[in-house]
Amino acid sequence: MTTPAPPMADKARRDRERLLAVLGTPEGELVLTTLEHRFETDLPVFQGKAGSYDPLDAMRRDAHREVFLLIRHQLCLARQEAKHTQTHHE
Repeated sequence: MTTPAPPMADKARRDRERLLAVLGTPEGELVLTTLEHRFETDLPVFQGKAGSYDPLDAMRRDAHREVFLLIRHQLCLARQEAKHTQTHHE
């Protein structure tokens, strides 16, 4: 017998399921990749000459990266949960 998950854990799981349904498709992947490119999340946070950078630009770039890291991580968890659920229902 398993104990029920706390309500916050259930909500987080449902949120991940919705995220996977929307962004876990080839079209969703294209949207994420396009946005990551637009917000330059693949570039270093600190841009400019050595020893000189705009701290607000660095903060903005780091914040953009953080959003996409969160989305990618939640998608990964959702895929793992979906795979786990699928193997237990077979």
